[in-house]
Amino acid sequence: MTTEAKSAEAVEAKKKPKLVKVTIGVTDGDGNNQSLEKKIPAGKTEVPILKNELELPAASSLWFVPKNGKRKVLADHEHHTVKADDHFEAVVKGGIS
Repeated sequence: MTTEAKSAEAVEAKKKPKLVKVTIGVTDGDGNNQSLEKKIPAGKTEVPILKNELELPAASSLWFVPKNGKRKVLADHEHHTVKADDHFEAVVKGGIS
């Protein structure tokens, strides 16, 4: 591999955020709970993008649960800095009636 190719590869690697493992507890409209592990990009993320990365509908309520256990609601206008082993909880509303 040429020096130019190695340099281009290094630049590309810096552009891609590192994927980290997070957990999410999901409660649906019927009260059913499910715990999932996801790999998502680390770093500062807008909440609507975070919901998309966690494969949640946009209308879902999302909370961050830090190690101390005090949940913090994540509003759509906010950002969250995603780190390895973050834990989230979500309530997914029912579909269209």
